Amino acid sequence: MKRRRIIIILLMIILLLPLGITFSRYVTENIKNYLMEANNFFFNSDKLVYGGITYGINNWGGASNIDIQFELNNHKNNILTSDSDITYTLTTTCDNTLIQCNLNSNSGVIQVAEKTDNFVLTIVPVRPFNDNESVTATVTASSSSPYEKTLSATFVVTVGRRGVDYQITDSVGSPYLIFTVTNALDTYKVVTPFGNYTAGHIFTLNEYLALTAAEKANCASVVATLSFNPADVIIDTTSDIIASSTVQTTTYQGVNYISSITFPMDVAMSQEVRFYKRNSSMNYTYPITNQTPIITFTTS
Repeated sequence: MKRRRIIIILLMIILLLPLGITFSRYVTENIKNYLMEANNFFFNSDKLVYGGITYGINNWGGASNIDIQFELNNHKNNILTSDSDITYTLTTTCDNTLIQCNLNSNSGVIQVAEKTDNFVLTIVPVRPFNDNESVTATVTASSSSPYEKTLSATFVVTVGRRGVDYQITDSVGSPYLIFTVTNALDTYKVVTPFGNYTAGHIFTLNEYLALTAAEKANCASVVATLSFNPADVIIDTTSDIIASSTVQTTTYQGVNYISSITFPMDVAMSQEVRFYKRNSSMNYTYPITNQTPIITFTTS
């Protein structure tokens, strides 16, 4: 019986030891961070975090570059800021056989008076990617003076619709947001059958240019649909895109609002659509800031 108890105790120690080491490391790191902040040292970011974080980006077209903006700063809030300049370096990690990761700067000093340094991580595809393929890029920022602290973020970027990128640009206090969709495809497809061509038939750009104007009217490179809830956002009906769109409506508080628009896009075309926000205190920026877009984007 005694021997069995000893064996059980030893097994418990073996099982709990890794947890104890991990917990001890967690406590040590957080105490270290607390002591740095107690000495008015704040090294933070709007996207990179202490201990790391992972973001999912699902709006990539797989052909064009991706720009991810982020900042490093020396404040905890609007009142507490660091007492001294902060020297730092930046590094990126990614699979160079798939993508290239470029930063507009790899080092710097956050001045006490400036408070914020801004950066852009550009992900450049080495080859075109297909639907649902993913690439991963990690950015690490490390301060060296007056204290050492490391922030990091990993961006997992997935192709949603090959050749088509979209994003939402917004900010707190703005009365409207901008939805931008960019088509990088170089082909057209038949939307409405004509002649010997059925729906879905693909034309190269040269083949499309050889068609008559009436035949071209039956084709599009991409047919995009934006769906949204007018309880959250209202599309700018003065936009030129409305005239070339098929719209659907819904009733909200007794008023009929547009809730969906479908429109054709040509090759190498970028389209911006403005939406007014019901609540200007919201920030609907996508991706990164929000994991799910307030406006649903689909193509056909």
